[in-house]
Amino acid sequence: MSVEPKSAAVGTGAIWSPDPKIIDKMREECWNVNPFLLIPQKAAQCCIDIMKGVGAPPEAVAFSSAMLKNRTDTFCYMSSFRKISIVDMANIVCPFKDDSTSDMVLLNGQPAIVWINDLNNLNKIDLFSEPEYGKMLRRHNEALLWPFTSGLTGVKKLPGGGERYMFNFRLLNGCEGCPLSGTMTVAYDFSADGHFMGVTLIELVTAE
Repeated sequence: MSVEPKSAAVGTGAIWSPDPKIIDKMREECWNVNPFLLIPQKAAQCCIDIMKGVGAPPEAVAFSSAMLKNRTDTFCYMSSFRKISIVDMANIVCPFKDDSTSDMVLLNGQPAIVWINDLNNLNKIDLFSEPEYGKMLRRHNEALLWPFTSGLTGVKKLPGGGERYMFNFRLLNGCEGCPLSGTMTVAYDFSADGHFMGVTLIELVTAE
């Protein structure tokens, strides 16, 4: 089994606070093109090139490039950084992403970037096997996970020296603007040497 080489740690040097005029320039030059010709990867790289041209810190440019390599479909930059422990956390802004302009990632582990709102991880939770979800569906028959967290709610040590990072998510009754169906707390577990071990459902609560 191949092991991803450990990247240099990302820190506060990767934070970028662009003037809104720079984002407008990116929108005009990189994203406001014929939609039939738009290639998201090329548009995102265009934004990174503009970052370089306006003098963004090299660490910020490197982080946005790593994010593009990780995600490939849009441009993102780091807006804040929080040192935690085994891994760290950053808020990111993706100004041209349709469903949200902000997100969170866990950094400096293996893999180097873990998106908190990544449905590839969240969909591994089998809600239908949870009795509370059945109760929720009886009250809110279209209860669905809305994959945007309200933030980190706690960090807990795991046996063997690993750590558990807990985040809250909302379940909404059918759409983004629909009533709240409930909430769920999801843990992102890392081993003592920083390897991501997956997600675990901690709690599911039905809204009254």
